[in-house]
Amino acid sequence: MDPTTTELKSRLAEVPLFARCATGDLLVVAQRCEVRTYPAGTQLTRAGEHGDEFFVLLDGKVEVRRDGLALSQLAAGDHFGELALLDPAPRNADVVTTSEVTVGVLDRARFRLVIDAVPGVAEAMLSFLARRLREESAAVDRDV
Repeated sequence: MDPTTTELKSRLAEVPLFARCATGDLLVVAQRCEVRTYPAGTQLTRAGEHGDEFFVLLDGKVEVRRDGLALSQLAAGDHFGELALLDPAPRNADVVTTSEVTVGVLDRARFRLVIDAVPGVAEAMLSFLARRLREESAAVDRDV
């Protein structure tokens, strides 16, 4: 297994959407990712546009912006865009590289191939979504 695939597998294990996947299933997901390098100043996502890619930062930094205001900085090991794999809704923020970055990218088409090939991934994701829905519901209940 090449070092990039090993690193991707390790990073994916930290992503809540994939965290409950078995090690072998994570390897399949990592193998379906495309590794890309972008220079500083590249806009990876644009608020309002439909996205179909999930990103895992392997090296470098990005800034998450909304309406031109910086919301957060992400660095190696962080991830963004996972919901685009499940729902083609518009992105809610811009993500711009602030240094040269290397990212693992999984698009929706490859993700669907993973789901078809590895049923354990779908089960792990349903668990993630159920947990997230419960958390959101509890937050709404607290605010009422």
